[in-house]
Amino acid sequence: MQLLTPETLRSLPAVILPKLISLFSSTTPPLLTEIRQHATQGEWQAMAQAAHKLKGSCVSLGAEPMANICKSLQHKGEANDSSGVDEEITTLTALYPLTLAALQSM
Repeated sequence: MQLLTPETLRSLPAVILPKLISLFSSTTPPLLTEIRQHATQGEWQAMAQAAHKLKGSCVSLGAEPMANICKSLQHKGEANDSSGVDEEITTLTALYPLTLAALQSM
């Protein structure tokens, strides 16, 4: 699985890339926790909002697999659909350290 879209990363100014990666590394863990907590509590709209926030970061850095899961979680939250949410959150959480490592090795 390709964790990053190289075209997206090449379109970013090299000067700001380290700052974006640093922000991603500091803001993603709390968002992952927030997504899981809202899902556990059945707060679907709040989960959707947190997934939307994380999706934006993922898209800007070309982290397509994470962005796609966030998009799915956002839509499920907006529709109050709990089907498969736990599995998606588990996958998203597992992808994060791999994606961060790939970004940091750029």
